[in-house]
Amino acid sequence: MSKEAVCDFLRRCVVYADASINRKKTREEDATEIQRWAAYRDFTAYALSEVERGELDDWFKTDGEQDRKRPSFFGEAMGDDVENIDTNYLEHPERAAWLSTLIAPRPVMLLSTVGENGVPNLCPVSSVASLSNTPPLIGVSLSQDRAGRPRDTLVNLRNGSKISAMVLPGTWDAAQLVNETAEAHPPERSEWDGLSEAIPSPNDYPPYHPLSAAVLECEVAELHPLPGAVATLAILKVNHILRPDEGTKRGMPPDAETWRPLLTQYGWDRLTSGPDGSAWSFDVRSYRD
Repeated sequence: MSKEAVCDFLRRCVVYADASINRKKTREEDATEIQRWAAYRDFTAYALSEVERGELDDWFKTDGEQDRKRPSFFGEAMGDDVENIDTNYLEHPERAAWLSTLIAPRPVMLLSTVGENGVPNLCPVSSVASLSNTPPLIGVSLSQDRAGRPRDTLVNLRNGSKISAMVLPGTWDAAQLVNETAEAHPPERSEWDGLSEAIPSPNDYPPYHPLSAAVLECEVAELHPLPGAVATLAILKVNHILRPDEGTKRGMPPDAETWRPLLTQYGWDRLTSGPDGSAWSFDVRSYRD
């Protein structure tokens, strides 16, 4: 990124901060919040002055890009010079690391169910796949926690709970939400505790979080224990789709070119923003010929 682009960005931040401070003063908002914005504005303005004066010119020599890159052969065509790895001889952590790295990115969804005791449950998952369009079926792999206890989501589905599968935006707040709900809790404690107020479903399904980009309201079609594994494949039938009401005609599906990035998982624990429709893309059309 060029020095001019950085200066332009910082100027825009200062202008935006000034406008926000004026609006907050007009509305007589909390003085502490206004002071925070003023501190942000002053810090940004000082950073802008440093860049404009040339005090940080050495930062723009390489843009730091090479320093951030780590050499890797992954993602390149490998040809016929290969290492043959037998997964049967790998320990679980190493096998999981290989599969989670190579099968990526994976969509991250937040599952909402309700237990027999009436306690609402949340569970983030990335082992999700679209299985069928007609009927609309998705598959979710549900395992157990480190103590060997089946996930509450799986228990709730076995006991007849419906499920709301939340699609999450590719934002820092959504990643934090996943982090907050990933910790295992006893069945009598809800992952909703301490979170934003749940939004009730218009179709009598489990509630959803206001951060959701969309919600798939599902019911269990089939549950299949996976061979030789502790996980169970839940096949879910999608009955309703909740989406933002943006006034589009006939509730048409989103345009892939304008849909904002969604939350995805790379590797074992890394959450990041998924592909952006404004980035480069290639339309596969050969199957239409």
